Parts: sequence; structure tokens; C-alpha cells
Amino acid sequence: MQVIGFLLLTVIHFGVFAEISESEYASMPELFHLDNFDRCMMLGENALYCMFQMQLSPLEAGSNVQIWQTIQKTTSNVKNFRHDLLRYGICVPLSCPNIAQNVTGYNDDSHLREGIDHCYASELKELGLKGYVTQLHCITEKPLYNIDSVDIVVGILLTSLIVIVMYSTIYEGIARHKSKNDYDRIISTKHGKITACFSIFKNWDKLTTYTDMNKSRLSCIDGLRCYYSIYVVMTHSITPSIYNIPSNPRYSEKITEEPKAMLFLNSHQAVQTFFVISGWLLSTNLFPTFEKMSFSFTYMLRRFIRRYIRLTVSLGVIVAITATWLRHSGRGPFWDGWAGTEYRNCRNNWWTNLLYINNYYDVPNMCLSVTWYLAADTQLFLYSLIILGIIWMKKSTVYKVLGASLVIGVLIPGILTYINGYEIILRIYPETLHTSLNLREWAQMGAPGHTSIGGYTIGLIGGYIFYKNKDKKFFTKTYHHLLWWVIILVSPLAVIFSGIILYDVNYTVSPMQAAVYASLAKNIFAFSVCVLIFGLTQNFGWILRDFLLARPLQFLGKLSYCVYLVHVPLMRARVGQMRSPDYLSDGVLLYQAAGDVIASFIFGTILCLFVDMPTAALQELYLAPKETKRKSE
Repeated sequence: MQVIGFLLLTVIHFGVFAEISESEYASMPELFHLDNFDRCMMLGENALYCMFQMQLSPLEAGSNVQIWQTIQKTTSNVKNFRHDLLRYGICVPLSCPNIAQNVTGYNDDSHLREGIDHCYASELKELGLKGYVTQLHCITEKPLYNIDSVDIVVGILLTSLIVIVMYSTIYEGIARHKSKNDYDRIISTKHGKITACFSIFKNWDKLTTYTDMNKSRLSCIDGLRCYYSIYVVMTHSITPSIYNIPSNPRYSEKITEEPKAMLFLNSHQAVQTFFVISGWLLSTNLFPTFEKMSFSFTYMLRRFIRRYIRLTVSLGVIVAITATWLRHSGRGPFWDGWAGTEYRNCRNNWWTNLLYINNYYDVPNMCLSVTWYLAADTQLFLYSLIILGIIWMKKSTVYKVLGASLVIGVLIPGILTYINGYEIILRIYPETLHTSLNLREWAQMGAPGHTSIGGYTIGLIGGYIFYKNKDKKFFTKTYHHLLWWVIILVSPLAVIFSGIILYDVNYTVSPMQAAVYASLAKNIFAFSVCVLIFGLTQNFGWILRDFLLARPLQFLGKLSYCVYLVHVPLMRARVGQMRSPDYLSDGVLLYQAAGDVIASFIFGTILCLFVDMPTAALQELYLAPKETKRKSE
């Protein structure tokens, strides 16, 4: 009966769309428009380029009400843009010359608002409409931002870093041309050890060193990191492009009807992959230690400090650049909205990123919004150290502690969804994308670390099972392999493509059903990733295993953290410099996403060689345990 009901709703849903013909859609005012920005800036002192939103309404005595009815009908569907709200960018002296007699004297934007209203009045009147400007942001030939003391300090620090890296690279590079004994003698000195930490040549050698896949059963993790990093970058590239300023908005409005769109519109659960990997690696690293020594609070504290330093140095560099020089690196109609907003958020809330609390504090104004994951992962790492510490002190509690953590992790999303009455999923539509950070649902269900305890615990359990049974062979029968394939393919795809049904606005569920889905969806995805990793360690996978163990993926997988840090600032810079609405198609989006992936890996490599790997090398030199230092030497 539910299936029949859903089919009827679907027919009704598409019937509503059928009422609006293509000719009716085309009769509405152009939704997005941009004048030539660079031509406007050539006007020098007379340059005045204004971005504005204009709210439409019908004329009181308008003779043509059909267009307004079409606008209302289109706007009433949440899958569509608000066609009663025009988004324009105009060169005032060229498009509205009547109000540009003395643009340098317009210090009061109310005068400009009235002038723009009047400029478009006659054009809208012919359509039976009127409009008034609700938001206005204007740009002149003057720089948007002045260089301040913070910019100068960060510039000096970045320049110093580049000088140190270049000096160290040359110093270590010259030593390479000497005999092996001379090289070892030079590098073994205190000065030599420190400079070697910053040498691009030496760090490149480490980055491109390949390990024997047959000796390391967890080599598949590099492949998973690489492929999922690409997936994350493509998702973050495609989604804003669809809903920013398309020249064919009909494409964006119909995209949620396409099953393939769920791969990036309903893919938030895929981030559980990284939580599972983090939990797995922590578990496999710590449980052997439990067998060798008694509980040590100092050891656990040192683990946290080392991880904090390793993550925070690279993060701090990106936050510093975003809060200072990123805003000076481009210009355009959307620059202040995309790059300027990020700059202001990072100036105000940079400290929350460095304390890894940015996913709880002032979430709507989060600096580098994508770093919610780093905060959540750090919080879950600390949480896991606590529960693993309990296990370390009393090893017989391992099943009870991990089991309790799993139950808690599964229940939390469902309880929060039920109590707050949230929808079954967070739907991304054209108008909601721009306000997603302001949505209470995302701030309480997507970003916080406690909503992903289940995924991280699944990783801990998987790592423990792997550690305890690393020399055993499981699942030797054919049906075991078939079951493995079903779990790793059907489970995550079912979670993602459930959006085909759940994205329909007419599809409603009870609060209890929404709670059950919230509890199970992300944890089912996490479980499938855990089963995937365990199967690969058992030599399952056939061609999939070959793809994940390809040698280049070891190199690319090591870049995943740096790629994650740089990809959003790069995209903000790209979108911020747009000069015209983009024509959208599947091919255009994939081409654009591929470009973002390539750029992210290029800049991620630079960040890795200049910051991340030197940080790791210095940690190994000064903070590593004595046994580790001896092995490295």
C-alpha cells in the first residue's frame, strides 16, 4: 500500500511540473544576470558595479497577471529557485546611466536602491510586475580590502618558511652530490638533521617511497583515502556549481529528480569512511601496546599531543592564508561573497579551529566550514583514547566497553532526530544550499562529533578484530565472498540512493521512522566500509583490490589530508572570480570537478612538502619515543 501511495504522489508531483510549460518558464524574467565586470572597472573613477537582489511583486493594477502566476507556481515548489527574487549584477554607469551622473558622490545606498528600482520599473511593468532592491553590494575601482598588520605578519612568516625550505633543499641537495660517508656526516649533525626535515628532495623521497603491498595488509587504506578524497572534492565542487548562478536554472531545479544526483546531494554519510579508518588505525596501533606495558596516562597524553601538532600546523597555515592573503588574490562580482565571507569568519573564529571546537561554536560563521570533520575526528580521537584507556586498565572489559560505545553511537542520531522533529534527511535544494550553515539541523546532526561515535567505534572494533586475528584466514567459502560483495556494494549504495525516494517533498514519514533512519543510515555505511577493509586484508576483492592497491595510490593517499585542507579555499577563489552565469550540463560539471581535483592535488602536494612533512620530520626528531628514533636512524 505504501508503494502505491508513493507512486501516486510521484505522478502528482510530476503533474505539477507539467503545468509549467517551457514557454511559460521562458516568459519569466531572467533569474540571473551579470554585466561585464572588467569593462565596468575600466571606467576608472566612474566605475560602479552593483550586485543586488530584487524582490518582485505584481502591479496593483497590472493587466498581465499570467507571468506572476507562473512565478508563484514555480517558486512554490522548494525544488526550484525563488523566481520572485532576481539576482543581478550591473554596471551602473552603463546599464542605468540616469542614476550614474555622479557615482562618486553616492555614499548613501538608499539613493542607489531607489535608482535601480526606477531603472528596472519600465521593463518589469511590461510584464505586469514591479520590484524593489532588498540586498545591495557595490564595487568601485578601489581595492576591496586594505593590507593590514595581520597580513604583513602572516606574509613575513610565510616568506620565512619559504626561505627556510629553499635553503634546506639547497643545503641537503648539495650534500647529496658528496660521497655517502660525507653525506651521512653532514646530515647527522644537529644542523644537518633540522635542515633535512625541510628539504624538498628528502621529503619527496619519503612521499614517493613505495612499500611492499604483500607485507602491509592495510595498504588498501591509502587507496581508500585517495578515492574518497577525490569523491569529497568532486562533491564539494559540483554542488555549489549547480546552485550558484546557472544560465540554465531549469537544469539545477530538475537535478534532484535524477538518481545519479544522489551521489553528491545525498552523500554526507560517505564521510563515515574517514571515521572508520581513523578508528581502525588507532585500534591497531594501541592494542599491541596494551600487551607490552601497563597503563600509562603519559603515553596516552603524548599520543594526543603528537596528533594535535601534526594536524594543527598545516591547518594553521591554511587558516592564516584564508584570514589574510586569500582575499587579496582575486576580484569579481562574487568575490566578497565567497572569499570575503571566509576571510571575515576566519578573522573572528580562527581560534575555534585550532582548538577543534568549531563544529560546536558559532557554526553559521565557521572558519573553513569543511574543517568540521577535523574537529569531529579530533573529538572522537580523544573520546576513543578515554575508552581505550579503560580497556587498557582492565582488559577483560573490551567487549563491554566497545559494545556500549557502539550502542551509544547508534542511538544518539536517532534520539536527536526524534526529540527535535527533524526531517528524515537534510535535503539540499537551490535556496537552502546558501543557508546550509545556518540550518539548526546541520549544526546539530551533521557537524558535531557525538553524532559520529557509531562510525568511529565501528572502526575501533574492526581494528581490534583485525589485530586479534591477523594471522587467521576467514571466509574461505564462495558464499562468504558473495556476501562480502553484497555488503560492500548494496549497503552504501542503498544509503545514498535512498535519496531518490526521500528527496520527494511529498514523501513523509513519522518522527520514529525518521529517527530509525538517522540511527541506521550512517552506521550501515560505516559498517560496510569496515567490512570492505577487513575483506581486503583477507585478500578479497579481485579487481577492486587491484584498484585500491595500485602503487600511485600510496603517493596520492599520503596527500589526502593536505588535499582536504586546500580544496575549499581553491573552490571559493574559483567561484568568487566568476564573471558570468555558467551553462550547466553533466559533462560541464564533471569537467569542472576534474579541474578542481587536479588543482587540489597540486596545491595539496605543495602544502605537504612545505608544511606537513617537515612537521612530521621534526616530530620524529624531537617527540618520537627513543625506540622509534633508533629504528629511523
